[in-house]
Amino acid sequence: MNFLTRFRNLAIAGLLGAGVLLGGSQQASAVTFGFDNIAGGSTAGDAYASNFKLDVTDLGAGKVLFQIVSAAAPAMNYFISTIFVDNSAPSSFSDVPLSSDASTSVGNVAMDRIGGGTLPQGTNVGFSSNFMFKRDVPGTGSSIHQGETAGFIFDVVGDFASLIGALTSGELRFGLHLQGLSGGASDSYVNSVTPVPLPAAGILLIGALGGLGFASRRKKRVAV
Repeated sequence: MNFLTRFRNLAIAGLLGAGVLLGGSQQASAVTFGFDNIAGGSTAGDAYASNFKLDVTDLGAGKVLFQIVSAAAPAMNYFISTIFVDNSAPSSFSDVPLSSDASTSVGNVAMDRIGGGTLPQGTNVGFSSNFMFKRDVPGTGSSIHQGETAGFIFDVVGDFASLIGALTSGELRFGLHLQGLSGGASDSYVNSVTPVPLPAAGILLIGALGGLGFASRRKKRVAV
């Protein structure tokens, strides 16, 4: 195996490990959304909005995995107390789990679905909760702490592209209530309608793969 082939294989492995879709078949489609502060509400947690993300992954067969990821921040004592879902009509889901268990969840936090509830500050952005999830105790309290992930597998209506369309249009929104901030304060966030772009490293790797392909083809032509 020559150097170009070895480098190409390593680059592809890196892209797959990073969750980048190549050719539509090697990896399930996945889109990541960040979370935004709610204008006109509390500013206590504004500096931490970038510590949370929503990963949406197409599992096929009409099932989609939603994961709320709280980045590791050992110096912080905050926690997500509740995840709220605002799903405008028509519903994006044909079935929503009552709880996250081995068949409906991915992550290290088990959650239970309860009534609609109200996202604090949510009225500022017209957020109307259809249902919400809280941590299934026993656990580290009824919350998601830094460095933890809560995941849910939903049965969806339509294809993955239409679901992402609902997220980018604001017809489907996820809200987080963050507590444990300095002085006992709390804050809320709603997912951004703009997906997180591919990291620069991923773009560079894709460019490198294209360059390697060109170099390989040129070498073959020269050899001939």
